Formats: sequence, C-alpha cells, structure tokens
Amino acid sequence: MTVAEIVALAQLQSEESYDDPTWINYINACLNDLTPIMKLLNTKNNISVSLTNGNGSISISNDEDLATAASFLNVYFAPTSGKFIQLRRLPISDNSSKGWKLTQSTIELQNLVSASGTTSGTVRVDYYKRLQPVTIEELEDDLFEISGLPPEYHHMIVLYCVAKSQQKEEELDDANNAYAEYQLGKKQLLYDRTWEMEPHMRRYLKRAKVAMLGGTR
Repeated sequence: MTVAEIVALAQLQSEESYDDPTWINYINACLNDLTPIMKLLNTKNNISVSLTNGNGSISISNDEDLATAASFLNVYFAPTSGKFIQLRRLPISDNSSKGWKLTQSTIELQNLVSASGTTSGTVRVDYYKRLQPVTIEELEDDLFEISGLPPEYHHMIVLYCVAKSQQKEEELDDANNAYAEYQLGKKQLLYDRTWEMEPHMRRYLKRAKVAMLGGTR
C-alpha cells in the first residue's frame, strides 16, 4: 500500500478526518512498534578503525547506516592484510576481555592486541535495521509505498491508526477491537519473521504453535 492509501483506509474505517501530521505520527508510531519484530538484516562493511593499545571506537551516530540500526548482532574485525574474526560481545563491566561493547553512541572494540602489534584494521557489523519512517511529502506522493514491511501486513498499520483515532475520540469499544486485531497480526508477523531470520528458533516456534493450538507433542 502507499502511504496515501493507508491514510484513506484509516479515515474510512474510523470515520474520522485528521490533518496529515496526525496520521503521519500514527503511522510512524506503528512502524516503531513493529521494528523489533521485523528483523531487517543489514551488514555494514569496510569500516576502517585505528587501535590504541588494542582498543578502538566506532561512532554510530555519525554513520548514516549504523544510525538506522534497531539492534546490533555481530561485529567482526580484520587486521590490515588479515582475515576477519568474529568478536565476542562483552558486558559493559568487562574491561579486560577481547571483544566489543555497545554504548549509546559507539561500538567499543577492546583488547585486540596481537603478536604483530596490530594498530589498524577493518570492521564489519551485522545489524537489524529500523523500519523507515514516512513523511508528509511521501503522503502527498500517490506512488510512495511503505518499505520494509511485507505488503500482506500493511493492513496492520491501518488497524493501528484506527485504534489510535478511536481511542482519541473515546470510542473505546472500536479502539479495543481494532487494537486486538492488530495484536493478532503482530503475533503472526513475529512468528513469520523469526522463522525466516532465526532458523535456530524454529523448533521452539513449532512447540509454541502446537501449544497455542492446544495440542501436545
């Protein structure tokens, strides 16, 4: 669906008419809510890093790709003319082990000292990306479609907008019905995306689905 189509459906189903910024805020709130379960995998390659005593730092906020990350998965380091190795994620309190730590604005590399005295290298980062927020300009563009969210789940944004608008108008029964339907869709989306992106979780997903259907195995 395009952004304009989502707003038109939300207006039709809720029988409410708001200004464009209000609908955009509802849509972006929904995209923020769905971001953690979408698991949009991206990789940032060729990040140059300098080391001092084996330690280095990568800015998240100053990197246009890493700044879009919802969560960080893996960090790899390759010394100059060397091979990549996967680093272990460390708790923030660990100040001696080899690996990486995450702060609010940086990825900290720690204790990457080697016998060759490595002072620089290249980093690769795997991360899940946020769903891209939409703008009023994109609402006015009749051809601009929601990206990142599979088309079969676009109706969930409509349900979210309807729920929020009915809550605003104190039509609580309608709000609760729309939100309950949204939550059902969200559970299915979580199942589908976890199955697709995290194969090691499939046996647990199967068990959860059997339990949900009231069966045993």
